[in-house]
Amino acid sequence: MDYAHNKRPDRLIAKLIIGLILGIIVFACFLLFADVKKVSQVILNMPLHWLALAFLFTFASYLFRLWKWHAFCRWSAFKISLKDNAAIFFVGLMMSITPGKAGELIKSYLLQKKADVPYSASLPIVIYDRFTDLLAMLALIGVGLLVYPFGVASLVVLLIVIILFFVLIQRKTLINKIINWVTRPKKLNRFRDPLNLFYKQTLFFMRFKVLSFSFFISAIAWLLECISLYIIIHATGNDISLIASIFTFCLGTIAGALSMIPGGLGAAEGSITGLLIHFGIAGSLAVTISLLIRFVTLWFGVILGMIVFIFKRKTFFPK
Repeated sequence: MDYAHNKRPDRLIAKLIIGLILGIIVFACFLLFADVKKVSQVILNMPLHWLALAFLFTFASYLFRLWKWHAFCRWSAFKISLKDNAAIFFVGLMMSITPGKAGELIKSYLLQKKADVPYSASLPIVIYDRFTDLLAMLALIGVGLLVYPFGVASLVVLLIVIILFFVLIQRKTLINKIINWVTRPKKLNRFRDPLNLFYKQTLFFMRFKVLSFSFFISAIAWLLECISLYIIIHATGNDISLIASIFTFCLGTIAGALSMIPGGLGAAEGSITGLLIHFGIAGSLAVTISLLIRFVTLWFGVILGMIVFIFKRKTFFPK
């Protein structure tokens, strides 16, 4: 398959390098905006135990998200061990800064390589995993809106789109007709069964039991990363509320995701910086905190994923 060919190690590394270069450019641009001396001074004077605690909360977040990912695979009857699935999960984190959303699709490829799982069975899990993350973040932002009611209109529109999606996806007759119509041409006929399996998997994960579990785990995971931001803010000697930290991190992360830029690079940092300034933190310090939290929550995962990829490369990509 073309997809499999495009995800060979050399292609993965090339895409990763693009993301790394983009990250360096974003970092440099933000340093130009801020006072480099002030940024470095804040980082050097930050108590290491607070920074270590922020990393610990983020790692706990990754473990909760891994729990959710492995639960999805078990419910789907994929024959894969927790050890191998953990490797797949962390390699996915590594690819979160690559163009073309390869960070998500690589999970399906690795499941196919390791457990012979068809893409039509695993892709709904990849999509649903991110979808429940979005729902959890919206809920956390909703808590923030009770105290800081701005940006409501955009979130209401997004919420309406999600509700319409839930309503539409439950219309089995309509969806089946659409699948049959799309795959009517001979060249597309072979995709009918995979699309039907894809839809069947999607419906399974829309069940209340599965949805409530995944939403709860996602909410805990992202709350832990919000606490990482709260810790970093207080480590710099500033005092803003946990609610403000939750609101800032989640809104900034969603802004980065909606930008469609790999890893939300630039968009997320800019949004977080702007919100921190709104909450009374000085410009240079806001940039410093923004860069620090992105390193703790995004780049930390990328580094862990790279380490796992190095050790597991021969397992997933035999010559």
